[in-house]
Amino acid sequence: MVAKVLVAILVGFAVAVPSTFWLLKKVRIKSKVRHVQVSLALGLPAALFVYLLQTSIAVPVVVITVAFSLLVVTLELTLRRIVSHVPSPEERTLLNKNGTAVPFDVARTATGSYPDDYMTKDFWLVMNEFVQSRSRQKDDYRKLKIGSERNSYVMHRSINFDCPNYSVVNGLRTTTGSPSATSSKHDVNIFGGSTVFCEEVPDRLTISSILQQLLNVHKNSVNVFNLGASGATSIDRVQMLLQDIKVKKDDVVVFYFGDNDSGWIDHRTGKPSEQLVWLPVRTLKALSNFGFETARWMYGESAPRSFHKYSRLAVADTITALNEAHEYCRRKGAHMIAVLQPNLYTLQTKSEYEKKLEKRFSQDIKTLVIDAYKQYEAWVKEIQFGVSATHIFNNAEAPVFLDWAHVNARGNEFIAKFIFEELKKRKLISVDEEV
Repeated sequence: MVAKVLVAILVGFAVAVPSTFWLLKKVRIKSKVRHVQVSLALGLPAALFVYLLQTSIAVPVVVITVAFSLLVVTLELTLRRIVSHVPSPEERTLLNKNGTAVPFDVARTATGSYPDDYMTKDFWLVMNEFVQSRSRQKDDYRKLKIGSERNSYVMHRSINFDCPNYSVVNGLRTTTGSPSATSSKHDVNIFGGSTVFCEEVPDRLTISSILQQLLNVHKNSVNVFNLGASGATSIDRVQMLLQDIKVKKDDVVVFYFGDNDSGWIDHRTGKPSEQLVWLPVRTLKALSNFGFETARWMYGESAPRSFHKYSRLAVADTITALNEAHEYCRRKGAHMIAVLQPNLYTLQTKSEYEKKLEKRFSQDIKTLVIDAYKQYEAWVKEIQFGVSATHIFNNAEAPVFLDWAHVNARGNEFIAKFIFEELKKRKLISVDEEV
């Protein structure tokens, strides 16, 4: 009896312990306590199975195990046949190894030659050089353990990059065409994530630079500042506004929000929310990445409940932060607009290119974004300082999206013009005379 128990425990945990290390590495967990918990969760059933094989009921145990295994294999083969037309997991990933959202040929096709042939391989190399440089500078900052990573705007201040037509100074993307500081009377500060930073285009074709050009035609005393950062949530940008930006009377603050505020980035840690999902559900995700359709199906059925939780949390906290930012601007005599940004999932009219593009990305993101945007759309309709831009790419004459969120120069022009018209409508800028 004792010998059977010892054999069962040794064999069970000989299988469970290495399996635990492999599994938790895949779901990015390093906690020693969690390693012990999962080892026990896997080891005890395995030990029980081995023990039963040494008893008089070994035959029924084997029969039940084989029957269950055949059922799982049958389900797996059936699901693989059903989803054989769906793009592979590799095609659905958000980023490739170079850090860019889509391959060069896809981006080149989407961009075409508008407004000129800026999307060249030379530019693509410069953009990737910046992405890699930014990653190194962030890593260097983290090693120094300066400040709190929750305030990512502090970390972004350490980022600098200087190439012709692509410049970042102390974390801020250069806005071209800005008037001198002495002649500027007012500022337009645009806060947001990577869709405001616009790393996919040269300096002159960012949203901020195009808006600056529009303002220069009518009034040359306004400076536009690009306060976007990759991965930044609105909550992080609000903290930047409150603690790091000197807003003066009649300045304009624009929050271009929505994509990073839908819950797929946890605003408390800056990590993807899927890393906070219940471990068994994340295990299914890890297995699905290896091509197990049964795990992918089970994950798809169980994950949305967790994602709805994160989208609701993200929306509630984002709205609280934006209301706080609006009150702060009001006290300073400044003006604020919260612009709900468009993305591929808000697009009502999709071309074949855009339909194929949507299949590249995780269903998790789509679930979170759609759930969050229902709440954001209702909110911006209720408040005086809110407006939705989710419709601006409907019926566009050519593609604007490079992935589910980021757009090309044509898209940046749409956005800049929308913001410009909104500033005019609200009489936040003077456009009576052209200069």
